[in-house]
Amino acid sequence: MNLKQRNRTESYLKFDKYVNFDDPMVEDKAREITKSCRSTLEKIEAIYYFVRDEIPHSWDTKDSTITISASDVLEKNTGISYSKANLLAALMRCNGIYTGFCYQRIKRFTYDNKLALHALNAIYEPDLKRWIRLDARGNNYEFQADFSLNENQLGYTIRPDIGEFEFDDLIAVPLPSTMAVLENSTNAIKMYYNDLPDYDS
Repeated sequence: MNLKQRNRTESYLKFDKYVNFDDPMVEDKAREITKSCRSTLEKIEAIYYFVRDEIPHSWDTKDSTITISASDVLEKNTGISYSKANLLAALMRCNGIYTGFCYQRIKRFTYDNKLALHALNAIYEPDLKRWIRLDARGNNYEFQADFSLNENQLGYTIRPDIGEFEFDDLIAVPLPSTMAVLENSTNAIKMYYNDLPDYDS
């Protein structure tokens, strides 16, 4: 996909209250994960697999804990795609790697018609001189994503006939509606089933 960069390039390296790599715990983890990496590509891959595999998705483990910022996710060791995307962005940016946010509109369950936003990231790979999308949601029996420079392992196959959609916007900060639902919820399982925003929320 040809992403449309919506912000100035330097914005994709900044920290904020969600992508808070100014937090010592996040900074320490960013250094720890990449300490043996010899190239930017190795750093990208190592961070991706850490977030995908070491941080469980809250729905998969039926963990009701809400996490929002990168430090939240690290401290509580759980999150949905919105908060895991914050962590991945923080760990990447702490290592000087330009990282943004992308979104898909997906049907989450086979037994109803609810559609909701799903968050993933795009990382600028300096050797390729282009952005690549990576989905660190976390794999399960029906979702399989992997590290790929060709974007052929994102996890979800988009089905336009049922209303699913891939947005080509590449933004530097998380979409406000995704952060609002996290901030206004107290139970991640209830939120995931009932309250996740759709594209027009």
